[in-house]
Parts: sequence; structure tokens; C-alpha cells
Amino acid sequence: MGLAIIAFYTFPHIQERYKSWKVARNQRDGAAFGKKTDELPQLSANMELARQKMQEAYEKSRAVAQVKEEEEKERKRQKVLKLLENKNVGTRLGSTPDDETPGTSAKPRSLKTEYNPLTGDSSRGYRPPKRSCCKKGGCG
Repeated sequence: MGLAIIAFYTFPHIQERYKSWKVARNQRDGAAFGKKTDELPQLSANMELARQKMQEAYEKSRAVAQVKEEEEKERKRQKVLKLLENKNVGTRLGSTPDDETPGTSAKPRSLKTEYNPLTGDSSRGYRPPKRSCCKKGGCG
């Protein structure tokens, strides 16, 4: 009960201080806002100049990067050409330069005598076991 009586007598004093504080804050904020509106055109012009400088710097670096990329591609292409001119491209592995050229055939070779590890032995083939419980696959 005592707190309620104290709050009743102090409420007008607290309300008056709150209103004066709010008015002072609005005046202070209004003055700061007025300052900012005066500087707004200058700030926007400065921002635009900074953006233009950044864009120009980006375009210069992009052009330099494109030139470097083109040079690297050309360097790789020259390297591949140099490797290819020393090699006999299109010849069979294991053959000697004295062997037949790809366009002419001196004697026909049999394909069966060559070993191809990917095809394996052509005479044998894997057949999986039947999955039936009965012999010869028939139950019932």
C-alpha cells in the first residue's frame, strides 16, 4: 500500500521529466537530421565518384586477366604442338617404324593371335550357378 501511495505522488513529476527529455531528444535529432540533409548531395556525389573509380579499376584488372589467360592458352597450345611434332601420332603401340604403314597392308594378320586383356579368353565364358535348390532346376 505504501508503494502505491509513493507512486501516486511521484507520477506527475516523473511524467513531466519524461516529456521534457522527449522534447530535447526530438530537437537534438532534428538538428542532426537537418545537418545530414545539407550534406546529402555532396555525399551522393562522393559515393558516385568512388563507384566509378572502383568500376574502372575492375575493368582494367579484367582486361589484364584476359590478356594473361590468352597468353597461357597460347603457351599451352605451343607446348602441345611441340610434343606432337616429335611423336608419331596414329601409330600402333609396340610397332616399329619399319612395320607397315596404316594405309598399306603387306600381309593380313589374324585377330585371334593378338591378346586383348579387355575381352579375355573367347573360348571360355563365366556362367553363374543356378539358384535352384533342386538339381537340374526343377522343383515341383
